[in-house]
Amino acid sequence: MSGRPNDLARFFLGWDRPALLAAADHLAGLARRDGPLLDLSQYALILPGAQAGRRLRDLLIERAESEGASLVPPMLCGVGQTPELLYEQKRPFASQLTQQLAWAETLRLCKPQQLKHLIPFPPSSDDLSQWREYGEIIRKTHRELASEKLDFAAVAKRAIEMPEFAEVDRWTTLAHLQQDYLARLDRVGVWDKETARLFALQYDECRCERKIVLIGTVDLNQTLRSMLDQAASHGAEVSALIAAPPELADSFDAHGCLKPDAWSDRRPAVDSSRVYLVEGPADQSEQAVACLANYAGRYAPEEVVIGVPDEALVPELKQRLAEHQLDSRFGPGSPVVETLPCRLLRTFSEYMRRRSFAALAEALRHPDVWRMIESERDPLETLDLFFGEHLRDALDATELEGETIADLMAQMDRLAMPLSQPVCPLVQWRQPISELLQSIYGDRELTPGSVDYRSIYLPIEAIQNAMATWEEIPDTLQPLMSASEAIDILLRPLRSELIPEEPRDGVIELLGWLELPLQDAPALILTSFNDGLTPSSANADLFLPNSLRERLGIEDNARRLARDAYAFELLLNSRQDLDVIVAKRTSAGDPLAPSRLLFGCDDKTLPAAVERMFGDPEPIENTAVQFQEGETELFRQAIEIPLPEPGPYQVDKITASDIRRYLFCPYRYYLEKILRLHSYSDSARELDAAQFGNLAHDSLEKFGRSEIRNSVDEKAIRDYLEQALSEIVKEKFGARVLPAVRIQVEQLRLRLQWFAGAQARRAEEGWKIYRTETNNDDHQPILMVDDVPVRLRGRIDRIDHHPDTNRWAVIDYKTADTAKKPEADHHKGKFEEREWFNVQLPFYRLIARELGIGQHVEVGYFTLPAKREDTRYRPAAWEDADFDQAEGVIAEVVRRIRRGEFWPPADVGQNSDDYSRICQDGVLGRWVLASEAEEVAP
Repeated sequence: MSGRPNDLARFFLGWDRPALLAAADHLAGLARRDGPLLDLSQYALILPGAQAGRRLRDLLIERAESEGASLVPPMLCGVGQTPELLYEQKRPFASQLTQQLAWAETLRLCKPQQLKHLIPFPPSSDDLSQWREYGEIIRKTHRELASEKLDFAAVAKRAIEMPEFAEVDRWTTLAHLQQDYLARLDRVGVWDKETARLFALQYDECRCERKIVLIGTVDLNQTLRSMLDQAASHGAEVSALIAAPPELADSFDAHGCLKPDAWSDRRPAVDSSRVYLVEGPADQSEQAVACLANYAGRYAPEEVVIGVPDEALVPELKQRLAEHQLDSRFGPGSPVVETLPCRLLRTFSEYMRRRSFAALAEALRHPDVWRMIESERDPLETLDLFFGEHLRDALDATELEGETIADLMAQMDRLAMPLSQPVCPLVQWRQPISELLQSIYGDRELTPGSVDYRSIYLPIEAIQNAMATWEEIPDTLQPLMSASEAIDILLRPLRSELIPEEPRDGVIELLGWLELPLQDAPALILTSFNDGLTPSSANADLFLPNSLRERLGIEDNARRLARDAYAFELLLNSRQDLDVIVAKRTSAGDPLAPSRLLFGCDDKTLPAAVERMFGDPEPIENTAVQFQEGETELFRQAIEIPLPEPGPYQVDKITASDIRRYLFCPYRYYLEKILRLHSYSDSARELDAAQFGNLAHDSLEKFGRSEIRNSVDEKAIRDYLEQALSEIVKEKFGARVLPAVRIQVEQLRLRLQWFAGAQARRAEEGWKIYRTETNNDDHQPILMVDDVPVRLRGRIDRIDHHPDTNRWAVIDYKTADTAKKPEADHHKGKFEEREWFNVQLPFYRLIARELGIGQHVEVGYFTLPAKREDTRYRPAAWEDADFDQAEGVIAEVVRRIRRGEFWPPADVGQNSDDYSRICQDGVLGRWVLASEAEEVAP
């Protein structure tokens, strides 16, 4: 213990064991005993967070039970709520939203000339949304400064004393606005909470009848420190429990808070064998599993915590742990705004605002909307097929083909009926939003024991509580807004609210960095130990950059560094096992630096530590995971590639594209042609290669069927194609074409202009277009493969005839950016060792002969690439032997399909097509599984 006159009592608990265990013992010693009673009813325990408070309560209960006593519990309070224990509230507090609206109105009504130093280009007076954004920014700055006993006028006064400071006028303006803001709240009879605390301090109102114990509160703001001092001066007992050894007493101030200078140079030694350098998020998760394996069954799952300074790693961690049959829970919980009810409101907000295809598709993808829609077929499939064909984002009922999409819109409009009223005060949207939620969720069982309790009931409760605060907004501050704006206002404060996961035994807890110092599990795996996270920093702030923070004595980077350095040293000393994982890259591939807190070694070994931490990632040694219960799980892929069913298969007909697909990857052929698996998506915002080609083919087909198809007039051909393209685009994509598609259409228009010149020259040479887009449904040639016939089906883009020489040409249009010769697009290698990967043109030649054209048939491409000089007809230089070889490939593919030879999947690179996820392209261990499966595959 250490105490001085007028100081708070400080008790140093040491750090050779978790702080809450030591705190529970200390509190048990303070409690008065009257028989079998552990009485802490006179105490108010102040902790950094609610989770630490709940754990301390559990430890006190366990302590009382171990002594055969009953616990009379203390009051538990978070640091943020502590000031309101110390003074009497005389007026209702303005809610966060009321403060934001009051600031927005203060700014909006200020004359532009007065705002010029703050907002040089203010929005229009009726742009209430933008004014609210500005109001929120200034509200946060006001709150932070007030917590440090500062207002805007105080900052302006100090700024005048800083010759190099160029923002004096801005802070002077803010000081005047702050007085207007407080007066506005005063007129409607509410208090700004932060200002009320300063008022209580100014008028010596801070008192407390309870005994206050600060536990692990090493970073209190100045306002709370002063309020505690004032309460102590009026007789309140205030003490601080500090998780550190007594010999470090001079590193803490009178309130038990850190002295930043004392912690900036501390260099705790870290066992380098327990520090792991890995590449990215997936490797971090795998290394965490390896650390669990290294514990060799010495802990139960609930005795292990995984620290996640970067919460973006949580989904990856949970998934990888689940693959090892390890249950985990993210202690803080999941954001309310990501739950189904909030996502539902967000989708309706977007639909009411835009009524676009994207908004409709997002709404129908919401599972609770989807189940309300009546349709003969899957509405999502309907939407995806429509969008894939038309790429329309704007939905105009007059342009929609058929009734299907229009019917889906009508059903959405019926669901959204409560939100269809005109602009009105915010508070009047409470009932319509409640009606919408009732119409969707009214038939669900929402009780504490139900499946939907945490996913539906608790989020709706949070929504209702947030809307209840709208009633508190004074009439003069009630904003007029649409349904979409009201929902946006509603969801904003819910971003910081969390729904905790269901409590269960035998789980590994995942906790954020700030929760770790007061957590008492004996084993800790600390991930993402990188600069920017540990320690954190904040250099970019619109009003309070780090340099100004230093001048004002408020939270700055030095204070953050001290807090994180202390937390890390506390963890090093209080845990039986501590493993640290450092990542080199984020999930986006951005480089990361290791935390500077790792370089706590002496000067001789520092260069080697730096070289290692900035070097190459190290291999992960992953073995069996074992816990005290004896459970073990060896790592392997959780999802195996599904094997094809054994043959034989019947092949009655085949196309050139079937053969090309099989030659590319037999397994993909199986998925697409045998299982008929197809993917649909509405994520595209531009034409893919196939759609771009189809648009070109449609235009060229129109030309090939027109009266001018054999014209030698380049201008006439060009004009016709441009008109045909415009008509097709309007028919497919509507009047409002997506921006990227408009660019692609103009690119195609240019290519068609080049084609017009090449086509006119070909017509001058005597070539006539004989057929266009010819299918052979009535003239399918038969190919005998092992005495079993197979029909050849296809659609030939174009057949030309030269009457003077009686020559024929089978032509396929190609719109790829780079023009290829037919030979390069069909095979590679010399004739004897040739590998065919495409047989399109030889295949079409077989079909063309069945259509009754002459014997002198050549095949080739008419290329429409990105370069004008490459726009021309390119014949293939093949002889009969080449065509015979191609026909042999066709026959061999038919044989292999009949035998069911679809395994293994081809190695085609990562995420190359719609089937890559099924084939697990690029997945570690995929080929091990493939080889295992190959042993039992047909």
